[in-house]
Parts: sequence; C-alpha cells; structure tokens
Amino acid sequence: MLPSRGSTQTKTVEATFSQRTGMIYIFNIIVGTGALALPKGFHEGGYVLSSLLLIILGVFSYITATYIIEAMAIANFMRRKTATRCLNTIASTTSDEEENVDESDQASLLPRAINDDDIYVSTETQIRHDFDIVEKVEMGEMAEMFLNKLGLVIFYVCISLYLFGDLAIYGSAVPKSIRDVICTYEPANCTNITMHNLCWANSSLTRHNVYQIFVAVFFCTLGIFVFGNAQKTKLLQLVTTLCRWTAFLSMIILCIIHLAKRASGEHPDPVRPPIFNFGSLPRLFGICVYSFMCHHSIPSIIAPIRSKDKLKSLFAYDYICIALFYLLLSLTAVFTFNTFEDLYTLNFRPTTRCIHSNVDVPRPLAYFISLFPVFTLSSSFPIIGITLRNNLETILKSCVNIQRKQRFILVIFVLLLPCTISILVENINFLVGFTGSYAGVAVQYVIPALLVYNARRQAQVKFRRPIQFVNQSFFQNKFWVFGVLLWAWLAIIVITIYYIIPSSVST
Repeated sequence: MLPSRGSTQTKTVEATFSQRTGMIYIFNIIVGTGALALPKGFHEGGYVLSSLLLIILGVFSYITATYIIEAMAIANFMRRKTATRCLNTIASTTSDEEENVDESDQASLLPRAINDDDIYVSTETQIRHDFDIVEKVEMGEMAEMFLNKLGLVIFYVCISLYLFGDLAIYGSAVPKSIRDVICTYEPANCTNITMHNLCWANSSLTRHNVYQIFVAVFFCTLGIFVFGNAQKTKLLQLVTTLCRWTAFLSMIILCIIHLAKRASGEHPDPVRPPIFNFGSLPRLFGICVYSFMCHHSIPSIIAPIRSKDKLKSLFAYDYICIALFYLLLSLTAVFTFNTFEDLYTLNFRPTTRCIHSNVDVPRPLAYFISLFPVFTLSSSFPIIGITLRNNLETILKSCVNIQRKQRFILVIFVLLLPCTISILVENINFLVGFTGSYAGVAVQYVIPALLVYNARRQAQVKFRRPIQFVNQSFFQNKFWVFGVLLWAWLAIIVITIYYIIPSSVST
C-alpha cells in the first residue's frame, strides 16, 4: 500500500511497474479498515439499503478519482510550460550582452498573469504529449496551483481532519483487537454482565480499563516513529498484503462453508438480517465513503505506472472488483452472524461460552484473523502520523518558523488528540462513520471536484479552445462537477440531521 497522503512534494518518477501491478496497488490501498467495518454497517442498515448505497457511493468515488487523474495531467502540463518559459526567459536575458537586466526583466522571471504570450497553439499530437503524466504532483501542490488562498486553507484543514480521524480509528482498532483476544475471563453464568466486563480472573481490571491501557501503550510505542521520517519498504508492503488477503479470503470461505452446511440442514436456525433500516443511515454512509477512500494517494499510485494511457479503465476495473468484493464479504457475513463486533475480524476470535459463534474456525486461524489488523494497521500508523505532521507544518509555515522545538510540540499534538479520542470512544464503527461522513466527503468529493473545475478553466484559458487528451475524465460536462458538489452538500446536511435528531427517524 502506497502511503503518500497530502504531501506537497513534486518530483519526476521513473516507471517501476506495469498497469496490472498498479491495479493490485489500487485494490490494496482502497480495501482497508473500512472493509472491516462494512459487515456491521450492512447488518445495522439492512442488506438491500446497504448494497444500494455502496454501489451509488462507489460510482461517485470513481467519478472523483478520474477528476484527480485529470487534474494531475493538467498540473503536469502547467509545470512543464512554466519551466520551459522560465528557461527561455533566462536564456534570452543572458544572451543579450549589451543590455543590463532592468526591473522589468527581473519581473519576467516571476509568475505572470495569463496573457497573449501564454496562449499555446499546439497540434493534437503535441497536446497528447503536453498532458502526459511524468511528474508526481500530490494533491497539496495541485491545491496550491488551482485553488485560491481560502481554498488552500480548506484543503489542508480537511485533509488534516481526515488524517486525525484515521489515527483515532487505528488507535482504537489495534488495542481493541488485542484486548478482545487476551481478555479470557468469563463467569459460569454468562448473564452476569458486570462480571463479564472483567478482563481476567482475580483481577479488578475491566475490559474497558485494559483497552485504555493498550491505547496508551500503542500511541507511546508507535508514536516515536512520527518524530522521524519512516518509510514503508517493499518487504513490509508484501507482508501486510499477504496477511490482509489471507484473512479476508479465510473469512469469506468460512462463511460460505457455514452457509453450505446450513443449506444441507446441519445448522437449522437461519439468520434473517434486516432489509432496510434508515435509522442507521449516518453511520452506514460514513463507512461506505471511508471504504472507497484512496484519492489522497492517487498521485503516488499512478506516478510509477509504466503506461498511463488506460488509467481511467484501470480504475474502473478496480472499482468494479472492489464493489463486488465488498458485497461478497458483507452479504456472506450478514447471513451468517446474528450479532457483529465493530471489527468484523473479532467475530472469528476463539469461541467462548458467552460469545458463541456457529462458524467452525480452527483455533490458530481464529487467532490469526482476530489479530491481523494489529500487524497491518500498526505498519500504516507512523506513515499517517508523519503525513499529518507535514500537512500541519505546511499550514503553520505561513505564520511561524518551524524549528526543532516547535516540531516536537506539533508531534505531541498530532498524537495527543487522536489518543484522547481513542481512549474516550471505543466504538470503531462510530469513528469510521463520523470520519467518512464529514472529512471523508470533503476529501473524496468536494476537493477533487474543485481541483478539476479550476484546472479545466486554466487549461481552457491557455488554449482558447476545447482540448482533448488521454487522461481526461469521462465526465467532462460541468454539470457532473456541480452534481458531485450538490451530492456532497446534500449528504452532509441529511447525515447531520440524522445525527442531531435520531429519535425522529423511524427504525
């Protein structure tokens, strides 16, 4: 999984892998924590409502993913032409030995407003090459190129809030997974909830106490890496990818085996999940948005791809496969279990008397499935923390000069806020739903739409005519952009109403 999120660094990259490998990377970076929260979301929201919402949000997510690709192509064009113009200006100035460089010549080296000299007359073949993606231009730099100061501030605030939510989710998921595996005490009478809340026999620690201890240990242990500049290695990516797919496929296969046994009569009690439940819409919406999140990392994903002429089709195939995978994972789950944990993996933890599952899971596999989020999420946590730190530094550089002492305080803030949230809020589905409903909507819908709208305007002004290039989005009409923005705002309004007055919503 490629980790870059919101960085403003731009550089030319060498092609390192094929489109097929790129498809795997895209699949891996999208399918993450959101997938572990989906089954419970499907169970609470009803499997028909959830399936429809998942497909709709997948379509909108694909539209805005193509917007990021198009904006990145236009950004490459802008940078290439700006660099060429600056080189030509410098060359013409140094070749003139009889004239001194006056103030007007110096001003020509600075960025200029668009005028007649900026109008480019190119053939269709030249345009094709002008818009080739040869540099990795992150979302942060695209925001600096295409948005005004207010838009730039909104971008960094939204991406930072999303990353804060990410850290809080990871900081809850890992400790909760460990807690639910090691807390072994259960009373003989499983109806005694007070006794069941204890973690170990002959101990006064409750399960929530143990969870809070592990949250503190998790942030203190992995938070150290946020002070540095850790990078993922290919070996780590390979190991985490292998763990992820071993766990996901195991859960799907176990559920299919259980459903086959039920169909043959071995398990006569069928599970009857709800079909529609609009009362759970806010959380379900946020989880579905979060489950398709990849837009902050698209530049890092596509930059190393060797051939970039079929990126839109590549993403389309991936989104179709991901939607089908989510439906398979969630639908097999809701027809297998009557109750769900916040993390779906915990439904497969070693069976006990009080938390009983009809699914037959070998004990070693049960431990592996229950603990695999610990390994995969822990490896991503420092990267997210470092990226959040860098984004906050970018925001603060306009106000203060960041020194070592200021960076230390900033990292403490980056860790302390999500740590506090994780300690207070143990409900992972709530964290995922809330993060996806607000910061996720901004990063996935609003920002890509604003970026591509302003990028198209700049490109059209320079060419003074409609242009066509390979990496243009299929959704060229401006009403698609307005539709995405309208969908985002309506979704936020409706979700907020559901959060504020849940009692008025019929369940």
